[in-house]
Amino acid sequence: MRAEQDFFFCYNARLMGFLKRNGFSYICSALHEKSGNRFWLFPRSTELQAQIDCFNG
Repeated sequence: MRAEQDFFFCYNARLMGFLKRNGFSYICSALHEKSGNRFWLFPRSTELQAQIDCFNG
């Protein structure tokens, strides 16, 4: 069974687009229950984290 730390909850549409352009696929897209903000759920990996770090520059 996977735990929450196995996933990256992306709330930034620009970051989501960057990750998709760099070959990553999200598992699902949904709205946060309390805030109503859209998020995209990615499986966490070292490669994903490297791209997030690159985006945040």
